[in-house]
Amino acid sequence: MAVTGTGRILHRRMHPSPDTRFVPLRDSLVGTVLRGAGNIAYYLRECIGEGGQGWVFRANWDDPSGHVVIVKVLRPDVVATEALHRFQREAEVLRMLSTQGRPNPYIVRFYDHAIAQVPSPYGPDPLTLPFTVLEFVDGTTLEKELAKQRATGRGLPAERVRRLLRQICQALDVVHKRKVVHRDLKPSNILLANEAGTEVAKVTDFGLVKLVDVNLQKTSALAGASLGYAPPEQYEQGNERVSPRTDVFSLAAVIFEMLTVKPAFPFQNGENPLLIVTRILNGARPSLMKARAALAPELEASTSIVEALDRELTRALAADPAARHEGVMELWTALEPALRAAMEEHKPPPRSQVSPYETTARVSDSQPPAAAAGGSGVRVLSDNQQPFVATPSAPRMDASHKSAPRADRVAEAEAANPAAWKWAMLTPPLAPQSIRSVVFTATADAAIALTASGLVRWERGAWVPITLPSHVPRGGLRGLRWMRDGSVLVFGAGGFVARHLLGGGTTVWRVPDPEITFLGALVEDNGVTTLVGERPYRGGAVRSFPGNTAGVVTQFNGDRLTVVGDAMSCSRLHGVARLSDGQLVACGDWGAIVRVELGVVEFVSSICAGHLLAIAPLPDGGAVTVGVGGHALSLGPKLQAQLEAVQTTRDLLCLTSTDDGQAWAGSAQARLVRRSALNGTNSWVRISGDIGVTSSMVAIAAGPRTVRAIGDDGTVVEGRLA
Repeated sequence: MAVTGTGRILHRRMHPSPDTRFVPLRDSLVGTVLRGAGNIAYYLRECIGEGGQGWVFRANWDDPSGHVVIVKVLRPDVVATEALHRFQREAEVLRMLSTQGRPNPYIVRFYDHAIAQVPSPYGPDPLTLPFTVLEFVDGTTLEKELAKQRATGRGLPAERVRRLLRQICQALDVVHKRKVVHRDLKPSNILLANEAGTEVAKVTDFGLVKLVDVNLQKTSALAGASLGYAPPEQYEQGNERVSPRTDVFSLAAVIFEMLTVKPAFPFQNGENPLLIVTRILNGARPSLMKARAALAPELEASTSIVEALDRELTRALAADPAARHEGVMELWTALEPALRAAMEEHKPPPRSQVSPYETTARVSDSQPPAAAAGGSGVRVLSDNQQPFVATPSAPRMDASHKSAPRADRVAEAEAANPAAWKWAMLTPPLAPQSIRSVVFTATADAAIALTASGLVRWERGAWVPITLPSHVPRGGLRGLRWMRDGSVLVFGAGGFVARHLLGGGTTVWRVPDPEITFLGALVEDNGVTTLVGERPYRGGAVRSFPGNTAGVVTQFNGDRLTVVGDAMSCSRLHGVARLSDGQLVACGDWGAIVRVELGVVEFVSSICAGHLLAIAPLPDGGAVTVGVGGHALSLGPKLQAQLEAVQTTRDLLCLTSTDDGQAWAGSAQARLVRRSALNGTNSWVRISGDIGVTSSMVAIAAGPRTVRAIGDDGTVVEGRLA
């Protein structure tokens, strides 16, 4: 029995002809209350799905008007059959997946499983009904979506296939890491939810799962397997060869159908199942090239892309599981470049939405950013261009240096006045939460961003993909920084650090501990690179704050590792900066401030209860640091902290400072705040107002009269003093 969804008719028929003997029982359950674990009440509403094994009801959690959930009820006549084992097995697997540290949003969430005693409409004795409570999904199923798509004669667009495939793979990867194989993946078991206007795939129906390392009751041949989607090993007695590669086969069959709206292994109703299995075992593999006319236009137009997809799907659909991809993420990595290439070829930059400055400005793949080349951050522009001058934020190493008055410095009363700023969107969004990390060039006329699939470059008002080698683990990358020579440092989980030359090769810097996750970095002109992050806590003492990780600091001189040090008194470090007096300081969770001197990592103090996400130097030898909940603090030269008022309670996610003392921060819900001392005390004034953008700002660059910021959905906004 499966839960599939639509907000209005949230079901699929689980059996074409439900047994009419149980209609009175089904109808009697509407309006009743089932009690689950902890005596929580589930108020059953209408029946929205039924079949040969039971029913699906919409219900309210713990109150007649409470949170909407789904309650699956097993019919009493199948309680003593294998159906009960499958029903319980699904509940246990979903419970395990939902109670892990970070439940995956692409798996239907489990809430409860219990047994109810209900009055019987057939006699005086009550009936025993097992039931499971699951997440209500507002949407439809991939099966229904493909049925609608068949009317067009074309498969789903490459962009949509890529997005849904990524989500499905992430769900199955979590499942496989928990030693579980789904074994019943098909379009009807993939829900397409509508969450805040965004389509999200959710994998459901884990009733046929196999726990790989557990000797479960063996199933008979053909039992439960879905014809056309299940690979040959699933029909073998005992299922001894069932593994994550089994789900790779089923997923590949689903992908083929998404691309062509045709089943990978079609069959006629009533056809002998053994003949279908024989065709899958011995017949030709499905071919996108032969179904090319049914592909979306951007795919049909490219022979090389179709051939690349065909090559990987043929491997994934191999009859022998040993010949397939080892796991779903390997399949994703193999297919994603071709799908992305189809999107890029089909979608030219939206030039009508490009500002005049971006139309004429360009950063070449081989040209370093202005600051890296030692420039002032000022470009020579033609008369029709509007310059953006972002002063370099790299601190001076000379402690005696004083910032000279700047001719273009704006009066503080004007700069701190939100009404004086005019805002515009330079680039519309790509997709929600598609951007993980961004770095502007020193002139802010271009930027490099990190996405789940690799790197993209923003220039001339549009995002352009950058090819990364296959050995770079895109899913684990967390951040990036410009290098002095114009290359890009990328870093993330698994202790991964690499220097990528745009338009060239990638050099991996070796880190001995694969359990490190790098979250922030500082690249300095003298060739020293400092990375901060976390790794598992290896101390024996009990600490006063939650978390099983410790902060970690790693330094390279060139590409040579020189320092790996733990900050045991903090759980995680996010940002690092070199102050103008030469101190190297990092910030992290629970207000942690850490100093690094001569390779020694020293915990200074915990200056607040919030998580500090970014830090930037100030000309007076101190720094500013910002973080969760709108926390902003100034640090003096001796790292003494002072809390500063901020006109937002949203998480401050990015920060920039200039050598003339300006500081800007960007937050969730597109808040942009500027540090001002107009009233005699330092505070952060919300300058952006309502700019029509709701994404989280993950990068910001500021000049005397201009500020630019990039959201986590790829939106680029600009503010200018009127």
